[in-house]
Amino acid sequence: MNSDASRFDDIRGRVRGLLITVADQLPVVTAGLVDELLDANEQGVAVEMLSEMLVQSNARISPETMAVFEDVVVAMGLNSANVDRLRPLMIDRGAS
Repeated sequence: MNSDASRFDDIRGRVRGLLITVADQLPVVTAGLVDELLDANEQGVAVEMLSEMLVQSNARISPETMAVFEDVVVAMGLNSANVDRLRPLMIDRGAS
């Protein structure tokens, strides 16, 4: 059980890190709601909302942020659509 609690804490921390990384591209209300969901141990709903709202906000995300999204979605067993819809938002670090 202790390892399960540790796993959930790790995932919650990673999702909170994602929120911090992209919060400036989201409406304040949305960022606050995602934060509340994390506090209520609703990491899956938080990831889904974060993904949807990033698309609606036409946000730009780095390849590093995308990698964390992918890892979290796989670790939680969420629908891959939560990552796939973000791919067009990813910035190309190699472009000048």
